Amino acid sequence: MKGRVKGMDEKNTDYSVKKGALLEQGLISPQALELITELETELNFLRKQNESFRKALRAKSAQSPRMSTKLRDALYE
Repeated sequence: MKGRVKGMDEKNTDYSVKKGALLEQGLISPQALELITELETELNFLRKQNESFRKALRAKSAQSPRMSTKLRDALYE
């Protein structure tokens, strides 16, 4: 995806794999699993929100001129 930090999806997959391994080994308590699930939900929400903000910023920057008014005026003098 354009503008996205490389590795974000890989990190999310790594977390899922690590969580799965810990679950298989029985090293995660039910309380910790609940917390991890809440954190994963929050992470997904924030990732979507971040992408939304990035799209809005790209749309806004596309509407504005590339040069500042003072710079443009100085170049055209």
